[in-house]
Amino acid sequence: MRQQYDGEKGATLLSVLVIVMLMSAAAVAATDALARSIMVARSSGARAETFWTARGAADAAAAYLAKAMETTGGALNEESALFTQPVTLPAGHGIVAITVREASNCFNLNALLDDTGAAGVADDQLMAYRDFLTATGLNEAEAQSLADKLADWIDSDASSRTYGAEDGYYASRAEPYRTAGARLRSLSELSAVAGYDPEILARIGNLVCLRPGIAQSVLNVNTLTPDQAPLLSGLFSAELSESEALSLIEGRPPGGWADVDVFLQEPLIVQIAPNARHDAAVSMVSSYLAADVDVGTGDLATAYRALYGRAAGGAVSLVSLVRRDF
Repeated sequence: MRQQYDGEKGATLLSVLVIVMLMSAAAVAATDALARSIMVARSSGARAETFWTARGAADAAAAYLAKAMETTGGALNEESALFTQPVTLPAGHGIVAITVREASNCFNLNALLDDTGAAGVADDQLMAYRDFLTATGLNEAEAQSLADKLADWIDSDASSRTYGAEDGYYASRAEPYRTAGARLRSLSELSAVAGYDPEILARIGNLVCLRPGIAQSVLNVNTLTPDQAPLLSGLFSAELSESEALSLIEGRPPGGWADVDVFLQEPLIVQIAPNARHDAAVSMVSSYLAADVDVGTGDLATAYRALYGRAAGGAVSLVSLVRRDF
């Protein structure tokens, strides 16, 4: 009987040890899960704090930009302090550094749509887009083809232009899809349009943009860079070659042209017939500004990209704020 009692006692002890071991493992797992939850909560809280810090700083920067441009009526040149001196603002428990750059000088692809609200394409803007593509170094046939294909991509009808591509073309691909039939939502969408291969996208990628509404951005000729010469040819006058536009930009007087009238007196401009120019396409005023917003809060550093629009009355508003992953 004594041996049977000891066996039962040993079995009971073993059972207790197994239970304790299981409870310990469960406790460790629960502690680990709790620690992970706390870590995720802290990380989420830090990210949320960083975003709202960036948003607050971006809104504050809009007021700063409006005041900084007030004295010049929005006129900026490549030597303006806004572009050469980063702005640093205290924000919450961190610091926000804002670097501003010109964002007016691009071809707004949303401007290809007409103003009827019927998702049609404006012929004058489509012609300007062809001129712009030609100024980038493409021949006329290539420019016509790319313009027609983009027009067919965004318009709402199913009728293909001469060199265009409608749903039937895309349906025949290995992975079929349809045209958008609406304005572009992102420049990355261009890669889905026939003809817009990596070489074309690399050629025009830094010269095209998407802006709110269908109005074409007015070029600030005092902030145009040499690589943006095709914009001047496409939006101002097709009679101005890319090389002539480049010559104008590189020969710009220190501090820029005083006003549009002075710019229009340039010899290369005077030789162009007035009816072959679009004088309203150029200005000394910046209608859009972009900013890199770098937020440092605690151990977390995050970068955002902001876009600002300036109204005719001088008010500057935040158009978009997105996180930069590069």
